[in-house]
Amino acid sequence: MSANKRIEHIDVWRFLAVILVIQEHFWLFSGIDRDFPQIETYSLQIERFGEMGVLIFFSISGFVICNGLNSEKKTTGNICLSAFCARRFFRIVPPMWLYLVTLFALNAVDIIKISGEQLLTSAAFLCNLPLSKGCSWYAGHTWSLAYEEQFYLLFPLLFIWAWRGERNWRLVGAMALLIGVALALLYRGQIFWSEYCTYFLFLLTGCLSALLPFHWMKRLRNLSLLEWLAATLLLVSLLTFLPNKQDAVFKILLYPLLVQLIVFGTPTHFPPIKRFFHHPHLSYLGRISYCVYLWQELATAYYTGVQWWHTLIYLALVFGFSALSFTYFEQPLLRVGAALSTKLKARANALPPA
Repeated sequence: MSANKRIEHIDVWRFLAVILVIQEHFWLFSGIDRDFPQIETYSLQIERFGEMGVLIFFSISGFVICNGLNSEKKTTGNICLSAFCARRFFRIVPPMWLYLVTLFALNAVDIIKISGEQLLTSAAFLCNLPLSKGCSWYAGHTWSLAYEEQFYLLFPLLFIWAWRGERNWRLVGAMALLIGVALALLYRGQIFWSEYCTYFLFLLTGCLSALLPFHWMKRLRNLSLLEWLAATLLLVSLLTFLPNKQDAVFKILLYPLLVQLIVFGTPTHFPPIKRFFHHPHLSYLGRISYCVYLWQELATAYYTGVQWWHTLIYLALVFGFSALSFTYFEQPLLRVGAALSTKLKARANALPPA
């Protein structure tokens, strides 16, 4: 496969992933259940599909990060970790801190309640850890960003280790070890730590998808419509009907594989599928999905005395704000990060070999 294996339809999957998250928050937390109490009957399924949105994000992030490092390695012969960190910092941190500063201001005028400790925990990317005070509703969703940042800290070192001698099997070994640890923890009743390992599995399997040999990736990208629909139906059925204990096992052993097949094997060679997944407006919504994910938490919170349908108005405002943020805040920062990354790589390449 060529060094650059960008898959055009990934942006639409980002949009679908954030919609899965939003639907969970809307159905379960906006107060709509007061008018439609039957929603409670399906709360488990709603929650599972919401979590699947995050798992899709993880898989895409793993793919994009590993694809970028792989491309850099093939182009320059090495990897500049400082350049990698610069790009990630300017992509992830400023939009998140802007959101947290807004929470601080809203708390100061008594519109919401969140403590300084909770804000700092979120800003430090620690909301995925079992800390006593948590991160509150308003910053609680940054648990997923905590997993990504912790992955970004550890994975480049693993990638470099695996690349020495072109030994990609080391990544497979790391994934097998992670599966074994997750299953052992699940068996021992350590649910939290089992899930902690499981979430990293989705990031790592996304990375391995980016490293697939050319003929494997070609086969994945040319799944038949029937194969793709079968994988999608299987995942939907498992999420809908499996009891919790079996769901936890399948989340470790099967869901990562199914997500790779469904997301990266989307049959865009089939014209109706291509029209949907290459639609420019949907692709754009995917590109602004990070900001949408951050701010939807404010929109979908339960506010006393506010009707549930107001949430839909708030969500529309979130999408509008995200479009502005993407154009006037995030993209300029991305350019700063890219320029700094280029300088750091040039400086690293100019150094004499050790």
